[in-house]
Amino acid sequence: MDFVDMLLNRIDGESELKKPTHALVCFTRLETGKRLNRMVSDIILSKAEKSLITLLYFVDDIEDSPEGEPVEVFQHKILTELNPKSEKNKITIRFFIREYASYTSEIRKIAEEQGCNLVLIGLGEDEVNIKEADKCLRLMNDAISAETATPTQLNEKEDEMLKQVSSLLENNKLPTGIFHDNGLCAINHIFIPVLCKDDIHIFTFIYQAAQKENVQITVWDAVGIIQSGPKMQKLYQFIVKKSDGRVQLWDDNKKIEKEFIQSQDLLISGIDGWNKLIAAPLSWKESLPSILIIKDSSN
Repeated sequence: MDFVDMLLNRIDGESELKKPTHALVCFTRLETGKRLNRMVSDIILSKAEKSLITLLYFVDDIEDSPEGEPVEVFQHKILTELNPKSEKNKITIRFFIREYASYTSEIRKIAEEQGCNLVLIGLGEDEVNIKEADKCLRLMNDAISAETATPTQLNEKEDEMLKQVSSLLENNKLPTGIFHDNGLCAINHIFIPVLCKDDIHIFTFIYQAAQKENVQITVWDAVGIIQSGPKMQKLYQFIVKKSDGRVQLWDDNKKIEKEFIQSQDLLISGIDGWNKLIAAPLSWKESLPSILIIKDSSN
């Protein structure tokens, strides 16, 4: 069974999507963590039963407690804010605080201890300027070692973050996502470019996002991947049928303008497609919204 058939079987009947998911959400900016948690809850875990989110908040010094409060008080406040008690709430949230000095090792350790099957790393806009293509290409290219993955013009702060993230992408065997927060407030308009066949695993995320009410998803079949064969067409049409009109293809007769990109809340891409996207001479790259880039476990 090829991967397209596997995706169809995964989506058909939703049995696979209803299996418990345990996402590890890592961040150093609290607001970014809150936004990523909301996105995971609304989209990735929206159909899952008894799922868990483990929030991993990195600080410079754990003795210097966030917001001047005892760590236990701060943790309880954040958990109460993010996970209010409700009979409808199917998601359990855990919250840990760790020191940034052990960033990579703590992510791997907690992912194993908590039995996570998805790792998401949140980056604030002030941590890495993801719109600078040469930096992003090196960040997302898992074929390059962490030691050589950052260009010399980066400042010390960006350089350290890129090395940590590059190491995780290269060595982590779990599905791993990089979320770059550009002030995500709502998830009503999602843009999904499809630029290579290796990234068709993101069709699972297209389907999951399309289950959310009041969302409009635009899929840009940039190089004809969806039209490349009957199985791909069947997969896409199945998602369209199940989305109640919330998924549509971009009309290739129209040029993508900066104004359209600015109207989007979130861009979702696979890692290989992202590398192609940022290497392409596209005038609207400087207007990208918040971004979720997924590396599948099979990559």
